[in-house]
Amino acid sequence: MNNGTIPLKQTKGLVTMDKLIAMRVFNEVVKFGSFARAAEHLDMAASVVTRHIAALETELGSQLLLRTTRSLSLTERGEIYLERTRQILEDIERTEALVSSANKAHSGPIKLAVTTNFGLHFMPAIMHRYQEMYPDIIFDVMVLDEPVDLVARGLDLAITFAPSVLNVDTVTRSLASNKMILCATPTYLLQAPPLNDIGDLIHHQCIALSTYTGANDCWELLDTQGVAHLVPIKPSIICNTAAMTYQCALTDLGVTRFTSVLARHLLSSGRLTRVLEEYEAPGLELVVAYPSRRYLTTKARSFIEFLMEHMGSNQLVSGMFTSRP
Repeated sequence: MNNGTIPLKQTKGLVTMDKLIAMRVFNEVVKFGSFARAAEHLDMAASVVTRHIAALETELGSQLLLRTTRSLSLTERGEIYLERTRQILEDIERTEALVSSANKAHSGPIKLAVTTNFGLHFMPAIMHRYQEMYPDIIFDVMVLDEPVDLVARGLDLAITFAPSVLNVDTVTRSLASNKMILCATPTYLLQAPPLNDIGDLIHHQCIALSTYTGANDCWELLDTQGVAHLVPIKPSIICNTAAMTYQCALTDLGVTRFTSVLARHLLSSGRLTRVLEEYEAPGLELVVAYPSRRYLTTKARSFIEFLMEHMGSNQLVSGMFTSRP
């Protein structure tokens, strides 16, 4: 700050920011009809107000105000200048208000639910990238593998599987589809009965997921022709979270269904072996679900569009989002 001005970039006359300040000073002098009252309102010294007006008149080469000891009035050119600068200052104020409003719209909490495996493997990267753009966003994340009632839980959105959305008026948009394959550890398979056909599953320890998939006494498997087979199983463990089923399988406790994207690095490292390779379980559609568009906040809508833009329509992750070991 220097004598009531904020110097920025030099033009042929007044500094750019000085000129904007001088415009405002000029408008306030006209509004109050007094240099002294304008100075008081602007919290400036009266001498600074006088210098701003003098600098404007010098810059323009025209007298803007007629002043006597008792009165203050506009010249003809002063009236023209007042009309145009008033519009300029109003435009600046509106622009600043819009920017300020946009910043506020992208601040504060976004409340969402995510499935366990998606949350653990992919949400950190997603949240990091989004907060790079909008650092004032706070993610309030609920991790769960169960049917979700967005309204009852007060959530803005959920990233979950299509069958788990309870609210009939919820909007869902597809993010990805992902096939599921049968896997077990080499250690388990070494001590287990042969597993050459789907009929052999009845003799194996199977780790079942109770959420999204219905009954736990059989698995639906599709052959290479897309024909569905309901295969009886006798689960030794039933879990309500996919993450738990995966950990059980990795601890040599049996056969389970893995999403292919999460199994990929475990298969390549040898920690898992795919079994019955000619079969796979029906894939689950990953969706972003949210209440009616009427109730979406600006920040929630923005985050949903961000997800739609950055996640492939037919793969779980794309580009910037990669699975982690």
